[in-house]
Amino acid sequence: MKPAKLRSLLEPYGKINRIFLAPEDPTAHARRVRAGGNKKRTYTEGWIEFVKKKDAKAVCELLNAQTIGGKKSSYYHDDLWNLKYLTGFKWHNLTEQISAENAERASRMRAEISKTTKENKEFVRNVEKAKMLDGMQTKAKKTKPAQAAIAEEEAQARGGRSSRYPSPIRARRARANRNMSQGF
Repeated sequence: MKPAKLRSLLEPYGKINRIFLAPEDPTAHARRVRAGGNKKRTYTEGWIEFVKKKDAKAVCELLNAQTIGGKKSSYYHDDLWNLKYLTGFKWHNLTEQISAENAERASRMRAEISKTTKENKEFVRNVEKAKMLDGMQTKAKKTKPAQAAIAEEEAQARGGRSSRYPSPIRARRARANRNMSQGF
């Protein structure tokens, strides 16, 4: 129900000052449209300000839990009114509440965005690190066969022994020389 229709239904009971209708949640709207529902904007709740307090109380008492009525062919004919008089509630309370909800929603969005940007940066950093490590491994694989061939040539030049492992005789002599110099 749009504000103009609501105003036309309640105007006979008293002069209306302001009307505010809260639109439905965008995700609920998208879900409804996806499921084959209509694309019209719908509202979940609303506030109506009558010029006279007496009129507002009378409308709430008279119409609450009653069918909206009108012509039988009317779209809202069988729907029920759900009205409540809010004692001590002023229009500025409504605007403050709405602005507070909007601020909360905005802060949640900012927090979510900062969290996702941090996650994205971490992901990119890990991808770059993985690329770097992969490059290092491929480079090592390329150079390893060349180094192995060089080491093999050196070993053949020394008589079949590699330079990594000294001959056992040389090792014993070196150990004996060390022990002599230390005074054992």
